[in-house]
Amino acid sequence: MKYVAEKVKDLKVIYMSYTPSPRNIVAELNKLVNKRISIRLVDGKTYTGILLGYDPNTLHVVLGEAESEGSKFHRVIITGHRISEIMVLEGPAFDAEEFASILQKELNLPPAAIRVIPEINAVVVLDKITISESGVQGSGGLAQKIFDIFNEYMRKKRQS
Repeated sequence: MKYVAEKVKDLKVIYMSYTPSPRNIVAELNKLVNKRISIRLVDGKTYTGILLGYDPNTLHVVLGEAESEGSKFHRVIITGHRISEIMVLEGPAFDAEEFASILQKELNLPPAAIRVIPEINAVVVLDKITISESGVQGSGGLAQKIFDIFNEYMRKKRQS
């Protein structure tokens, strides 16, 4: 933790700052956008729906197709200070470890050519092509082959 003191119009102001961890709350919430979640409020009431968005400063959230106590809502906006817990109801369809193994077999690449980054559930091939649940980033013939394998993989995952 680092403290910084400065004088502002004869007032001493102390700022406290810290280096956020790689897995901070905003990064976790980013992974939940368009996923089904359940939010428990401080008063015990629970809303379940699709996380459509959130404000990273206030942690206000917007749920789509939400339900609470038998009632259904098209949209619900919940203020951040009322949230007690956020529970994830569906896991990611993409499994980076599993996909890396499939790529190695399908493309006959050496193990050193494929790297898994578990913190972001992604695979990097030859340090130029990145694959995650959101798709394939890269260009060229190899990227196209990976894209085709990815589409087939995701199709099978969604069917199961």
